[in-house]
Amino acid sequence: MSFNLKNNIKDFLCCSKCQIEFESGMTDSESLQEYSKLDVGFTDIGLQVWCRRHEINVCHIDFEGNELETDFRCLLEYSNN
Repeated sequence: MSFNLKNNIKDFLCCSKCQIEFESGMTDSESLQEYSKLDVGFTDIGLQVWCRRHEINVCHIDFEGNELETDFRCLLEYSNN
């Protein structure tokens, strides 16, 4: 059951402009993930990934009216202090 709660991303999404800037050495970030500034959220039609750095759409998934199963649980570490 906890499989869904771990990072299982196989292919990361990124803004094409962020990727060009990172790969050309225009940033001092150590990774493209660190450099990217992405917002992800639900829209009227589905799910959108938005680049805050460049104010452009990265990806917009249209659910075509289907209601998909969604898991909002998270794993938290416990401290016994």
